[in-house]
Amino acid sequence: GFQIRGMLKFLEAVLLLSGMVIGAGMFAIPFSFAQTGFWLGAAELGILSLAVLGLHLLYGEIVLATPVYHRMPGYVRLHLGRGMAGVSWLSSLFGIGGTLLAYLVVDSLFLQTIADGGRVGAVPLWWIVVLAGAVAAITFFPLKKEAAINGFLTIFEIGFLVLVSAFLVKNIVPAHLSGARAEHFFVPYGVLLFALSGASVIPDLVTVLGRNGKKVRAAIITGSLIPAFLYFFFAYAVVGVTGAGTSEEAIAGLQRAVGGNIAFWASIAGFLAVFTSYVALSANFHAMLRLDMGIPHRTAWLGASATPFLLYLAGFQNFIAIASAVGIFAFGVDGILFFLMGRKIRKKQTARRPLASLAGYGILFVIIAGVLAELLRLAW
Repeated sequence: GFQIRGMLKFLEAVLLLSGMVIGAGMFAIPFSFAQTGFWLGAAELGILSLAVLGLHLLYGEIVLATPVYHRMPGYVRLHLGRGMAGVSWLSSLFGIGGTLLAYLVVDSLFLQTIADGGRVGAVPLWWIVVLAGAVAAITFFPLKKEAAINGFLTIFEIGFLVLVSAFLVKNIVPAHLSGARAEHFFVPYGVLLFALSGASVIPDLVTVLGRNGKKVRAAIITGSLIPAFLYFFFAYAVVGVTGAGTSEEAIAGLQRAVGGNIAFWASIAGFLAVFTSYVALSANFHAMLRLDMGIPHRTAWLGASATPFLLYLAGFQNFIAIASAVGIFAFGVDGILFFLMGRKIRKKQTARRPLASLAGYGILFVIIAGVLAELLRLAW
């Protein structure tokens, strides 16, 4: 009985992280791969998956090495001081607000497509209200209930993604997967960082498993790599079918290429994928406002729930632009902060090093070089 409970806890932790990672960003990956060439994009997916996994593991070590649970800005304040905590707050607010907005935008599109029986069309405002209200209702409850809902939906979400991708495989045109356009090398960069990151729920993962370093590391590795493999399979299927006609959110292009009910079923998979992440991140934002800013429970919940809705009403509604901006700026800053905190902890705990120095510097180089190249690309 004790062993089964331990396995269920481990599964819950893995699904918590995978459910956080697999979200709106996945639907921007096929378009970015079609721009740069599928196999070149897949190589970037491999490199960035390992870099993000390294940072997830590093954050896990930071959480394990800190006696009191916090959110990202709280850990930065403890280990790097108030000045850097301010940087982390700005990054967190920009990143979480932008990500919740991206989830709201793309999930409302999926909801509308499901309601219309597979037709891709404009989203009426009342779907936005329904979606924001549903997430607000779920996140009003304690984390335990939210984590159980998240884990339950994540299992269905993975099943749907595998089934939709498997359905598409028979329609793949090999020529769509060939070729590479080096001048578009950095097109997938911001999108991939956005799609692969799930660091914000790692303190919750440690809460589920307790301070068992071996189990925490195993759950982080498993929970980080499952989405990377799913992304590859999904992008392979979508780009293989639609090629240069791949649409920005993947679904409309599939409808044109395959027809039938593909948009309806893919939208169900998409809705579940994004909804689980939306719920988990909204709960995380609520906890961050409550634990690290000392805002009362109801006020923090209202702030976390209303932010994406208000940003949407303000006119920020371009999914790809939002995803890229969040991936480049928020994750770029967080990656540097993870590294600096890990380095400081390593100096204090010479016997237990969170991450090998060489690997840490390699990851930092990949993140910074990519962020600078992407900034130059946007400026150009």
